[in-house]
Amino acid sequence: MGGLCDATIEGETIEEVAKKGGEHIMAMENTNEAHKKICDDMKVQGEEGKTKWMEWFRGVWDQKD
Repeated sequence: MGGLCDATIEGETIEEVAKKGGEHIMAMENTNEAHKKICDDMKVQGEEGKTKWMEWFRGVWDQKD
């Protein structure tokens, strides 16, 4: 996912990977400042921000093969 750490997040669909990535960030928010900042950003971005992020991630996903 172009992440903050070397965690491997896998899934069969883009939605599954995005969900698991979000869960990882929230679980790690208290372990370091980078995860906390992204988690805080996720909490305030609203639907428009989520849609923009998903559009970006879909582009990354489509290029993975």
